[in-house]
Amino acid sequence: MNVDALLKPVVRYTGLLGLLTVGTVYFATHSGMYMLALAGAGVLLVVLGGGAVGRMGPSNVEHAGEKGGTNRVVSNAGLWSPVETNTSLRLALLCYGAGVFLWSLVVFGVLRDTLV
Repeated sequence: MNVDALLKPVVRYTGLLGLLTVGTVYFATHSGMYMLALAGAGVLLVVLGGGAVGRMGPSNVEHAGEKGGTNRVVSNAGLWSPVETNTSLRLALLCYGAGVFLWSLVVFGVLRDTLV
């Protein structure tokens, strides 16, 4: 597995966009309830992004000769999409959800005295 290919989405979605989302909600509301809802939304995004990765069955794999007579095997059950894109939607959801959840925990831990 290429770690350099994972580093860019992790930094972008987990670090930057997760921090930007949580920071915006914190500075706009200073509400513990919104932080709790944001942490829950982060967990939901992680489940949506990671849940699609874990499912792999015979319907996800196209074998040679079944469709169009090609001699290649295509699987779309992993983190990376078979379509050539920079970052798959599942990986983006997984990283962004993890970032929102983790940054929400940081706000709860460090700034809990300032939450309303």
